[in-house]
Amino acid sequence: MNEIPYEIVRSNRKTLALTIDSEAKLVVRAPMRLGEDVIRDFIKKKARWITDKQRQVSDYATKQSAFVLEDGENVLYFGKSYAVLRKAVQEVTTEGNFLLVPEDMTLEGFGKWMKAQGETVISERVDYYANLMGVKYASVKMSEAKRRWGSCGAGNTLNFAWRLVMCPQSVIDYVVVHELSHITYKDHSSKFWTRVATVMPSYKEAQDWLRLNRKLMEVI
Repeated sequence: MNEIPYEIVRSNRKTLALTIDSEAKLVVRAPMRLGEDVIRDFIKKKARWITDKQRQVSDYATKQSAFVLEDGENVLYFGKSYAVLRKAVQEVTTEGNFLLVPEDMTLEGFGKWMKAQGETVISERVDYYANLMGVKYASVKMSEAKRRWGSCGAGNTLNFAWRLVMCPQSVIDYVVVHELSHITYKDHSSKFWTRVATVMPSYKEAQDWLRLNRKLMEVI
């Protein structure tokens, strides 16, 4: 079997971890002084898992490359994949594994609907976590960003990509906590990450999900 190419990211972590990014590339997270031979052996043991995940990512990217809102097309909504089904309904709604869409709705109209759903949920989560963390923000706005999930601007104005509506609730919460933490810490210092971890201990799982699915920002 040919050796699987990989990118290695070293840090003060104690264990090895494998991630497949949105371009189906293998990223290895490793302790600072762990030998490359140990890493290669670990990759060999996980070869089947790696190739399966890479295939899944490649297949998903192909399916999502040209979203046109047709019957049978898949779309992520709050982390769940739904099949689009055009029907004589007044508004978009979910039914089992289907996303029922009005027959006359355009792709632009669907995007506006998704944005509205994202704004409602994100605003609710910002209020919840701001109260939990004891911080105050100036405003919350949805952005059309395709390269950045969120930001905390001057005067503590918060901006979030409405496309977060396609992410699982836990991932939305992570982005919200991340930006609210910037109200206290304007950089990505150790104190900042300690703050994030205090509120959301499993935040790295959300980071991995975002890294794997960043192409979602270009879907609709």
